[in-house]
Amino acid sequence: MSQLDTLGYSLRELTGVVASLDSSEMDTVSNCAPWTVRRLASHALNNQLLWAGMVTGHDLVSPEVAMGAVAYDGDLARYSDEVAGRALALWETDGVLDAIHVTPLGELPGSVVINFPTIDALAHAWDLAASVGRPIAFAPAEMAAVSAVVAATCTDAARDHGLIQPVTAVPDDATETERLMSAAGRAISR
Repeated sequence: MSQLDTLGYSLRELTGVVASLDSSEMDTVSNCAPWTVRRLASHALNNQLLWAGMVTGHDLVSPEVAMGAVAYDGDLARYSDEVAGRALALWETDGVLDAIHVTPLGELPGSVVINFPTIDALAHAWDLAASVGRPIAFAPAEMAAVSAVVAATCTDAARDHGLIQPVTAVPDDATETERLMSAAGRAISR
C-alpha cells in the first residue's frame, strides 16, 4: 500500500465519522475538552488543508484557524468531503512526496511529512467517534500501514514539537486500534 493510499484510507475514516455525526451531537464536549464535537471536527478538517497547503505552497487555512479549532458553521459532512478531496488531490501533485518541505519539525521530504496528516486524520476520526460513544476500529487490512504511520509519527521529537500528545496508559484488554491510539496520545476509557 502506498503512502497516498494510506492517507486516502485515513481521510475516508475521518469523513465517514464526520458524516455519521448528528446535529444534536455537535455541541457535545469532545474528548479534547473544552472543544465541542463541531470544533474538533473543524480542527481535524482544517489540519488537512494546513498540511496539504504547506507542501504545495497554497495558503488554504491559517494555522490560527486550524489550531484554534475555529468552528465551521456549515454542513460539516459536505465540507469534510470537499476537504478530503482537495487535500488528497494536492498530495497527489507531481513531486510533492519527493520534494523537501519546511515543517514544524524542520525541513523534511514529502514522503515523511505525509505521515502527519495521515495520523492526524486517523486520530481525530477516533476522537470524534469516541466523543459520541461510537468508537471505531481500523480495518484489519490497513493495520500494518497504520502501525507504520504511528511508528513514524508518534516519536519523542514530534511530542517535543507539540505535534503528538504523550503516550497514554493502555488497558490489558485494549484492541489493536486502541493500542495505536494510545501511542498517539489518546486516553482509552471504557
